[in-house]
Amino acid sequence: MAHYPVRFALAGAATLALLLSGCAGLPGYPAATGTPVAQLVTDVDCQAPNLNFNWMVFPEGTSTQTDLTATHPDAPEPGRVPADFEPVSAYLCTFYGSVDDDQGRWAAVTVETRNGDFGPLLSALAEPSDQAGLNQACTADMELVPELWLENATGDAMRAAWPRTACGKTKRATSTALDQLELTDTVKLPLVLEVTRPALDAGCVMSTGTPEQSLLFGVTGLQTYTTGEVGENPQPIPVPPAEVPSYDGVDGASVCFYTVDPVTESEPRELRDIEGTEFSDEALDSMLTLRSGTFESATTLEADAAALLPAAASAPQAPACTADLTRFAVLWPGRAGTRLASPIQVELDGCQRLFVPASEARVPAPALLAALIG
Repeated sequence: MAHYPVRFALAGAATLALLLSGCAGLPGYPAATGTPVAQLVTDVDCQAPNLNFNWMVFPEGTSTQTDLTATHPDAPEPGRVPADFEPVSAYLCTFYGSVDDDQGRWAAVTVETRNGDFGPLLSALAEPSDQAGLNQACTADMELVPELWLENATGDAMRAAWPRTACGKTKRATSTALDQLELTDTVKLPLVLEVTRPALDAGCVMSTGTPEQSLLFGVTGLQTYTTGEVGENPQPIPVPPAEVPSYDGVDGASVCFYTVDPVTESEPRELRDIEGTEFSDEALDSMLTLRSGTFESATTLEADAAALLPAAASAPQAPACTADLTRFAVLWPGRAGTRLASPIQVELDGCQRLFVPASEARVPAPALLAALIG
């Protein structure tokens, strides 16, 4: 069988340690009692779409059936080690890192293979999980617990359950026993394609806010808040206005094209009730209906079109407009081979406006718009 061996992120690899709360309901890891015996399968599979770490990889409500995961069935539920099961290898699967290939950049699962004396590990896994006590108080840490698979000499595999404390945390004996095994192999396996090869080569993100959304958050003077003493009302801290960038000396630009996604409603936010806020109705409506674009393609500007960019920040202000937008471009100007950190956004249809950081919507040069629309 092909070995499926991440950086070994055992219990407590990342913690939030914020407050005391009840034990039940930790994401994917409730305190378990009466754990059933694990089901044997013919292969270790750290890419199964239903593993616990996949809530970080696949957002809730979206399908996990990508071209890759469609070929992987769900893994069985974790369970106790069968009495006659003699492991020869342990596999720890942790959502960690990324993998690049001809298709692009994938979110990855890192798989470690460990071998050695399995006596201490079997003893640790045989411990029962503890029951939560009445009004049990627990710290609200979030454990990033690896998936643990065991394999025997004939290739049978099982997904092992980690014994839990009364607070649903993993018992230390299991991680201690795993640390005593010898690390013999580590490999990263792809899970979800995050950035396509064309976007990766062009330095484009796969999703970004529409130009109008950038204008909203860049010009309306959004504020951050400090709570001061416990019990005090939040006090606004004005964010100083950003400076309009200069594009003098720009000699080229890479261009990322995006198709506007369908409108989605965000979670309601009680912004009107926050003391010190002065958001207009229009700004509030825009915040509650955020729009973004998905990467479509990429190119570079010809020299004559790039020569128009220094004048972008001083172009005439665009008139009011509400036409629907379906495509836009994000231009990344460059100077002497270095990409600037101040992109220019251009609507390719709808109102056909140009946006630079810390400025109002402007009218793009007709030649620039023609070069982008093709």
